Amino acid sequence: MATKANSQVEAAEDWRLKPLPAPLSCVDTDEYQRIEIDESSTLHGEELVELAGLGIAQDAFYARTNGLNAPVGKAFASASSQVRLRSSVAEKLLEVNKVLRPYGAELLVWDGYRPVALQLELWDWMLEETRQRMPDADPAEQEDFALRFASNPTNFDPDKPDTWPTHSTGGAVDLTLRELGSGSPLYMGGIYLDPSDLTATRHYEKSGRSAPASHLEALRNRRLLFWAMASQEFVNYAYEWWHFDFKTQAWVMNQGAPEGLKACYGVANRGKVI
Repeated sequence: MATKANSQVEAAEDWRLKPLPAPLSCVDTDEYQRIEIDESSTLHGEELVELAGLGIAQDAFYARTNGLNAPVGKAFASASSQVRLRSSVAEKLLEVNKVLRPYGAELLVWDGYRPVALQLELWDWMLEETRQRMPDADPAEQEDFALRFASNPTNFDPDKPDTWPTHSTGGAVDLTLRELGSGSPLYMGGIYLDPSDLTATRHYEKSGRSAPASHLEALRNRRLLFWAMASQEFVNYAYEWWHFDFKTQAWVMNQGAPEGLKACYGVANRGKVI
């Protein structure tokens, strides 16, 4: 568990003690695709960059071949061993690492730009996982639940923004925290990609003083991740503590879709695998 590394945290507000706000949007993942895109933005066609060359820790979750990526337990055929993001998003992550340093923590990125081929593999996995967990639900209920955790890219069209999975833009990122120096992951109280109530960002906010120490540890670490990312304009998706957006359609939606706010990023590489 990360501790206060120096007096800088004590002199400022400790994000681990700051409660998380109620989400402005809790819609399922297909709703954000209705948000308008500003194609005139200088960010619209921005290039992708590899995080490994920028000093940002990465561990490409979907490319793991050792089976140590539960609940999936396998590598996806379309996955790359390199995590890529829009260059402006990567620059923001570097700033997040700076504000995390006094806490003795840094980011570990699992996934960023996701080609549509990989999104299809993930969707198929998520839908089958949902069917196994909800065998008595009808197909429509199963699909609605799966949409809470993954976008359905079946009708993807690079020319139609209402079909774009947010990860296909390169402006969405899945990540966690780890300790500086040791690289040990911080306890977040739930595993990546687990379609359960535990993954809701604010799940542990209801923990009282009598809650187990592990719950309080997860609560503090989720708060730290949330507020550190928010300090650089990232917006969290309320159903997943690990998912944040910047300048995407989901970024607008999860701020409550304020009037006049538009997304900036188009589909990175036109949805092709790179």
